[in-house]
Amino acid sequence: MSPQLEEGLRRSGPVHRQSTLQMNPPAGMSNLSVTRCFRVKRAVPEDTFRNCRNRAMSLPVNCWMVGDHRDVIIIDASGEPETIAAVVGDRRVTAVICTQGSHAHTAAAVDVAWTLCAPVLLHPADHALWEGVHNQDRYWRLEDGQRITVAGEQLHVVHTPAPTAGSVSLHFPNLKGLFTGDSLGPHCGPRAHRATPYPGSTFLSALPPDTCVYPGHGASFLLGEISSPTDRWVRHSA
Repeated sequence: MSPQLEEGLRRSGPVHRQSTLQMNPPAGMSNLSVTRCFRVKRAVPEDTFRNCRNRAMSLPVNCWMVGDHRDVIIIDASGEPETIAAVVGDRRVTAVICTQGSHAHTAAAVDVAWTLCAPVLLHPADHALWEGVHNQDRYWRLEDGQRITVAGEQLHVVHTPAPTAGSVSLHFPNLKGLFTGDSLGPHCGPRAHRATPYPGSTFLSALPPDTCVYPGHGASFLLGEISSPTDRWVRHSA
């Protein structure tokens, strides 16, 4: 585990030894991007349709796998733990990161973390949401500005409090990749009502247009495809 992650998780309990699973990836997985053996894969388990409390939502929650052939992080562990574990295979899981605390985005987080011997990371502002789903199950604090290294690449945590107070986005500057959760798209559950932009909304305007956005629902897209990224970010937080 990297020093950056150890520092971010310094208040946690002991980490269990890494388990090894020998499984083949399930059908339906697509390799979305490859950069210097650094891969992004998306799992869209069928049962995430049932996890969504908003009937107007037609797209399941994306579960992203990010890393190389040795190390990986899991972003928004939704769906069946067995499906996620199969995609991970025999790689080491650095962390299971939740972009927000709602049921749809954390449904399998505890089971996946336990099976793969990895910590769950969540912004503490979503503690009430987490507790409503997972009761007293523990997670480790995710903070704005935190750095986490996976497979030799560093991700930056950005607090983007929409649609929930603890929502975060994960930015890989060197790879021009941004995982936004529900901050830029449809979501499950009520939105937080905000009359003014929050500090994280200015973050988008500084990113290059060829930044690849991996949202909480639907397919990835380039940031430049949005006519006004900051306006859209703010609009989805209102």
